[in-house]
Formats: sequence, structure tokens, C-alpha cells
Amino acid sequence: MITNFVNSAIVIDDQQTEADPLLSELKSHDIQCVFYTPSDMNSNQVVFQKNRQLIFLDLSLDDSKKTVENIALIRKLLKKSLDTNFGIYGIIMWSKHQHHIDSLKEKLQEDRNNKSYPTPIFVIGLDKTKYIQQGNYNNLLSDIENALKADSAATFFLEWSNSVQQAKDSSISKIYSLMHDYKTQSDDITYILTQLALNHTGIHKSMVENYPLHIDAFKAFDEILNGELINSHASKSTAVVDTNKSFSSQTDLPNIYAQLNSAILIDTNNLNQSIVIPGNVYEMQTSGSFKSDKAPAKAKNIVIEITPPCDFSNSGKRVRARLIGGFVMDISQEIQGKIQEDLNKQKNKSSDKQKNIGELIKKYTIDELKCNKECFYSEVYPIIVPNEANPQLMILDFRYFGHEDDANLKNGTKYKLWFRTKPKLFADVIQKFSSHAARLGLSVIHS
Repeated sequence: MITNFVNSAIVIDDQQTEADPLLSELKSHDIQCVFYTPSDMNSNQVVFQKNRQLIFLDLSLDDSKKTVENIALIRKLLKKSLDTNFGIYGIIMWSKHQHHIDSLKEKLQEDRNNKSYPTPIFVIGLDKTKYIQQGNYNNLLSDIENALKADSAATFFLEWSNSVQQAKDSSISKIYSLMHDYKTQSDDITYILTQLALNHTGIHKSMVENYPLHIDAFKAFDEILNGELINSHASKSTAVVDTNKSFSSQTDLPNIYAQLNSAILIDTNNLNQSIVIPGNVYEMQTSGSFKSDKAPAKAKNIVIEITPPCDFSNSGKRVRARLIGGFVMDISQEIQGKIQEDLNKQKNKSSDKQKNIGELIKKYTIDELKCNKECFYSEVYPIIVPNEANPQLMILDFRYFGHEDDANLKNGTKYKLWFRTKPKLFADVIQKFSSHAARLGLSVIHS
């Protein structure tokens, strides 16, 4: 696991003679490494712009200083030397005293909260004197792996990172293997990427002029990568999931879930007001016929464009944009306070009677607004949307359905393009709306 993840490392030590055997062991595993003293790191010349997956650090970089001072020195060196694009990495700390490692973790957590520099995804301690006394570092990498087994999160992300690398290599190799001639390879792949991009949103060639089609080429290739990635997963690390675990701070969960939901469900990149695309979500700038009567006073009124992709890609089938109205509302501090109150009350209840965060958000928003009938789409919560710091709730009201001219949707004073739904969310909205619109009902005399 660790050898697949690591291809380069940094060793920081004040003793070159103690670092040399470590450097030799790393190089024997085809891991590129560089050595620096604290003085080297403190110079203005050492700034790492490329990722090194492991950083080996002596906890006593300066023997004349106390542990707390050395921890301060370590943080200073990391902040000074790690570029914002450094990437993910782990720290191997040489120390016989585990409680000193815990002190370091506490300080690194402060730096993570302050976003001072890229902080490590894991910090583990190994005893340097063990390797010095036995005269070799033969078991170093296996010792690191054994230490990481106690950190299920680190284990997951290392294995996942390895899977992504393998899937990336496989995706690129397969595309190139389809090309029959190096002479035409570049043009042929450009053609294929263009077709993938056009197919991604179904945009017609005639509409490409003002649309960033090249971005859709990347998105389409992401889907190929995702297919390879799913097929590449094979892990025995069952400890990365545990249904008996509880989260350390329930108060933080709505925001964490909101961030994750946003990453999965909405697209905020490369939006273009001048192109009306299925899945676009607009904030209504004026009051209109799509404004739901269920929207709270402070909610933002929205519409979503739901033209079927097949009609969108066939310009002759589409005359006007199809819209569903709805609103986005802030899961306010007041609501979060009520949720926290309920969570506190639940501590003495049995686990089968406790409500989770999602159920409590629904209770104080969807249920109170009476938006829990089949004519409402209320799946999307909590979520983070552009220019809003707090978790939000999005509700679509199927009763407010109609058509709109493209010219009005392109006019930012009437409708401001806010974000776009990703395919999974768009497909679910279409399916739920179609099911609602197709309800026939039946008049039957029963008595």
C-alpha cells in the first residue's frame, strides 16, 4: 500500500550521518528522496511546489531547544516551505515519546483550521533509535504500514489514491490504444474528445461558439475515469467503515454533509449565462409566475431548466425552455439551534428512537413549511451553494411549471444563473417530476 502511494520523500534531520541509512532504504524501494537540515529548510531557496508524499522529521531538530520549541520550529518550516499546491502527504516523526506526537498533532490541527499551509493527512511516530541500534532500516516501510492500520481513514485514502492512479493510467492507455496511427493520433483523439464533449450535455454544434466545450471534454473523460475507478476497487481494509462509530461533533455535521452533497450534486464551474442548458438553476431577480407560495420571506426564488436532453441536442424539437419553480432557503442558526436542542435531548434515549441530522433538518424545515407532499421535490439538503456560507435547503414546487423564452433566461436582470445540477440530480428531478405529472387518478364509486 505505502510503496504504491509514495514515489518521493523529504528527510529533515540535523544529523546527516543518521539520515544516510534512511535515505538508502528509501532509494532501494525506488523512492526518490532529498535531505535537508533545519538550516537548509530555513533558507529562502527551499519552497516545495511539487508533492512529496512522505516527510520524515526528527522531533528534536534542534537539541538545544525544548520539545515545544521544536514543534514550533517544525510548524514554521512547513509553513515556509510547502506551496499551497503541495498536495497530500504524511509525516513520519522520529520520537520515543508518543505524547510529544500528540502535542504536535494538536498544533497542526490549529494550522489546519487556520489554513496556514497544506497540513498532513496523517502523522505517525516511529522510534529512530530502534533502527540505529539494529543497524538497518529493513522493516521501515512495513512498520509504517502497520502503524497506519490503526488509522482507518488514512488507510482508505492511501488505497483510494492508488486506485485513482491506476484508473487514470488505464483510461489514458485505452484511449490511445484505440488509435491506429501515430501520424494521425493527435487529430483523431481531438475528434474523439470533441464528440465526448458534445455528448456530455447534448449541446448542438450550432450553439458551441460561446460555450466552453473544452471543459465538457474534461468532464466527459472524468466519467470514463470513474468507470475505470469503480472497476479497480479491490480492498481487504474493512476497517475503513464501521456502523458503530459516532461523530465527534454533531454540531459540525450539517456543514460537512452540505459540503459533501454539493460536491456530489451541483456544478459551479464554467457557467455561461448566454447558453440555456438543461439542469441550469437560476435565481429569479423579479417576481413572476414561477414563485412558489410556499417560499419563506427570506428564501431565494429559483427556477430549474428541465428540457429533456434529447430535445436539447436536437434544436428542431426545442422551442422554449421548460422550467420548474422553487426556492432555496438558509438552514438558519435558529433552525440549527433547535436541531442541537433535540440532539441533546436524545442522549438519554435508546438508539432506535434517536433521529439523525437529516430527519431533524426535515422536521424544522420541510415539515413546518408543509412541503412534504408529492408535488414538492425536497431531496436536496443540506447543501452549500455559491455565495452562501451556511447550509441551504432546495425545494422544487412541481405545481409551478411552464415555459420561458431563452432571451429572458439569458437576461441576468430577470434570471441570474446560479449553478447547474449534475447528471445524477438532474435525472432524479426529471424522473420525480414525470411521475408527478403522469398521475391519472381514477374516479370510483365505492359506496
